[in-house]
Amino acid sequence: MKPCLHILIGLPLLLMVTACVAQPSTPSGEQRPMDEVPVQMRLPDGSRQYSFRNGCIIVIEAKRAIVTSEATVCELYHRDIALLYAAGD
Repeated sequence: MKPCLHILIGLPLLLMVTACVAQPSTPSGEQRPMDEVPVQMRLPDGSRQYSFRNGCIIVIEAKRAIVTSEATVCELYHRDIALLYAAGD
């Protein structure tokens, strides 16, 4: 085999092995904020409330996944997480 062919075969294999062994970007004990699981509550009127650790509270309608209120400390990903959980109900 020609040396050039060895490089063409070996380089992709080397890159695949390196990608499989690469460390995750966040340490294993550290959680990203967008991975947080909210505390879920059903309110007396049927609405669903999702509470996060930073004080963000999002309330979603009982039948549809529409945000009726949210706290000022909420980030966009908090709304996305609450809507994803509401869609699964």
